Amino acid sequence: MRRGRFGSEKRVNMGRERRIMGKQEDIQHDTGQANDRKGGNRMAKPLKLGVFSSLPAPPPLPRGLGEAGFLAREVRDWETSRTRRRQLLGELYYRGEQQILRHKRTVIGPEGAPVEVTNLPNARLTDNQYARLLDQKVNYLLGRPPVIVSADRDYAEALRGMLGPGFFRALRGAAHDALAGGCAWLFACPDGAGGLRLRRFRPWEVLPFWADADHTELDGALRVWEREEHGEHGRTRAGYAELYTRDGVFRFRREGRALLPKKPFHLPYVTASLEGRAFPFNWDALPLFAVKNGPAEVSLLNRVKSLQDAVNLILSNFVNGMQEDPRNTILVLVNYDGQNLGEFRRNLAAYGAVKVRSDAGAPGGDVKTLSLSVNGENYKAVLDLLKRALVENARGYDAKDLRAAGTPNEMNLRSVFSDADLDADMLEAEFQSLFRELLPFADACLRAKGMAAGGAEASLIFNRDTIVNESQVIADVAGSASLLSRETLLEQHPWVEDVQRELKRLRQEQAVSKKQEGESV
Repeated sequence: MRRGRFGSEKRVNMGRERRIMGKQEDIQHDTGQANDRKGGNRMAKPLKLGVFSSLPAPPPLPRGLGEAGFLAREVRDWETSRTRRRQLLGELYYRGEQQILRHKRTVIGPEGAPVEVTNLPNARLTDNQYARLLDQKVNYLLGRPPVIVSADRDYAEALRGMLGPGFFRALRGAAHDALAGGCAWLFACPDGAGGLRLRRFRPWEVLPFWADADHTELDGALRVWEREEHGEHGRTRAGYAELYTRDGVFRFRREGRALLPKKPFHLPYVTASLEGRAFPFNWDALPLFAVKNGPAEVSLLNRVKSLQDAVNLILSNFVNGMQEDPRNTILVLVNYDGQNLGEFRRNLAAYGAVKVRSDAGAPGGDVKTLSLSVNGENYKAVLDLLKRALVENARGYDAKDLRAAGTPNEMNLRSVFSDADLDADMLEAEFQSLFRELLPFADACLRAKGMAAGGAEASLIFNRDTIVNESQVIADVAGSASLLSRETLLEQHPWVEDVQRELKRLRQEQAVSKKQEGESV
């Protein structure tokens, strides 16, 4: 038997399997209530994907966690790691909390080093191109819900009902997290109503334990988070952690830097209610899925941070120049030694005038001016260059290119979206892999409801939100009528959203037409 860090990965079937089909009242992610009602944590049985198996209970503590403080040390190292800092930074930049907000105005000091000054305008403007491009990528791939398809239409319809609309929301959230943090996490659990729900874990909450260097096989994962609680002493921040293994969930609470077991400590993934009794089960596989932004698992911000910071700085400097109205004109004081320069500037700003006097024996005083002007065209040119570089490095597209093209043909459109397709293709491959890994869990829930599942293949069809020349597409569809099936033609038609519904309407129209022809004869 091969063992990983967190216990056995290969299980021995003791030959005591039984199916629960049709009689099941409820299946849900165990939160401890059922065990408390039954007098403590019962033996959790592994849930074969499609079969509830009566196998021996897992050990009370995962192998490899016996040494004191192992998880706490892992958490401390992970919380200060570069990977987690980048995950947090990717989300902060998306929300507009960017480096420009900490910008300080400086001048050259007496020693030649920069010195902060507070009497100058210090605009801190954010032109959040990064957030726009991230949303653009999410909407490009998932602006339209993906469609679950299968050769077995009943099976595809059952999957749609099993996963529900929450599946699409989970995919959108995962796409955002993968782009902003490099890796997204989705946790599968029954929703208590016969469906399967995907919970979204934020990237900076999950410490994964990979079984291989390529990060393809997950040995286990620790989720660490905080939440605000109300107690006797007012609002407090409480820390918690959950360890997900093939043997179930192990719960902890954080006390300083320590992780202490939280009652109930060990929970199964699933509690099945049968004839009024609760039965705890575990999945036969880890119900936690990673969605990566490429093999390197890097944030979109890694590509564009310096460009985004430059855009913010140039824009802020331009506004600073416009706000420094008195400094657009440099005053040259001749034979003036009255007030200090600070007071002189205050009087000039307050009254718009100054007094000039002559010292004894000196020629008459005077005020001369040197005019300065802010060249807005220079700023605009630099900003345009930075924004174009930002779009190119983010592999996005600029809608202005489409407007400039007038009525572009199909080749022009493909060229505009070619860079966006690079990231979309990677994310689509990740979601297809996620769906394949999720299918056995969905099949198990379908079987628990007494529905036939398995044997048929299913996949996701993504409808990318691209701009098309509808007239040309419709003409191409009409020209292919003799070569392709009606269903294939409808899938390519820009006006058709639901192919099966459109086919049903066509059949109804044909039936009505035949009936009218028969009556006329």
